[in-house]
Amino acid sequence: MVTEGQQNLETFIFDYLGALREVDQEAVLAVLDPNVSWQGLRQEWVCHGPDEVVETLMEGLRLRRDVLALEFVRAGSRLVMGVRGPSFDEVGGEPLGGQIFNVFTLSNGRIVSIEDYRLREEALNAAQADEDSGWR
Repeated sequence: MVTEGQQNLETFIFDYLGALREVDQEAVLAVLDPNVSWQGLRQEWVCHGPDEVVETLMEGLRLRRDVLALEFVRAGSRLVMGVRGPSFDEVGGEPLGGQIFNVFTLSNGRIVSIEDYRLREEALNAAQADEDSGWR
């Protein structure tokens, strides 16, 4: 039996990231809830609705940042994604220090919210994820 967390992870990796890789805006829209919101690092950086989220995503894809590592941590209906690489130095003048973390909340196979964090611990706490992932 596949858990909700596993389904969310698969939806995220295969549907969402796959659509981004192909720069397929329609496929991205299909994974976003009609009421999706995205809270950026600054309080005023917020997107409401699929169209604003896709517009912001497409702007980010144009940067074609060099990714060295990805991390995914499941936490019920939430998924934490950490991205690390040398080109993750800043966004909009906000320093990133080579990494950024996003907390995605999914419901019924769709992304309903995205929240950005500078630090892994902040993202894990926001997602109410178990910090001990069991990695050696």
